[in-house]
Amino acid sequence: MKALLFFFALGLTTLSATAQDCMGMKFKPGTSYEMLTFNSKDKPIGKMVYTIKDVKKSGGSTLISVSMQTFDEKGKAAPEIGVNYTCTGKELIADLSGMFMGTYETMKDMEVRTKHNQLAYPGQYSTGSKLPDGEMQAEVYNKGTKMMDMDMKVVNRTVESKENLTTPAGTFSVYKINSNMEMNNRAMGIPVRSTLRSVSYRASDVLFDIRTENYNKNGKLQSYTVLNKLSGQ
Repeated sequence: MKALLFFFALGLTTLSATAQDCMGMKFKPGTSYEMLTFNSKDKPIGKMVYTIKDVKKSGGSTLISVSMQTFDEKGKAAPEIGVNYTCTGKELIADLSGMFMGTYETMKDMEVRTKHNQLAYPGQYSTGSKLPDGEMQAEVYNKGTKMMDMDMKVVNRTVESKENLTTPAGTFSVYKINSNMEMNNRAMGIPVRSTLRSVSYRASDVLFDIRTENYNKNGKLQSYTVLNKLSGQ
């Protein structure tokens, strides 16, 4: 009986140790975030589901492994991809490949091999502050064939305001962050350049943006994504 109780207690300790707190955020395996994407006419065009798979400590930082799966407007699922986050205690370093796959629906069935990949969020926000630039350099493959060399930069990141935002997942206190995305790609040897403006609404205690809006260079809304469900916290 004592041995049984010991292993039961050990199991509880191990289970609780897998959940980690960092910068006011709780990271727990099994927590999932369902994001719905709409076009400018409010028509659903896709869904993304992020699920925390593993959380561990390493060198004073918290490492969060997340699976991301996208679905098209008909509910067809693409293969899962892994994205990684690091919480240092002072900033959250995000994996930009998830943003890339969510923004460019045509790439959802392709393989992205990243070279440089980092976007940092501070532990605290203040209105009017500027956030550091982010960048991802990657190669994009389709069934083993290299289709594109990609360089995506997120620049001019400015915290505009603090407000409350309601989505199907609840009401959140968020910071509105403006930024520009610059794409400098080479597809089949041909240079392809594009820019868009992004507006994200970020809560200090949630891993992912609560809402993101994408605008073209002329300021016209192209698409937006909202947090629809948050479960397993």
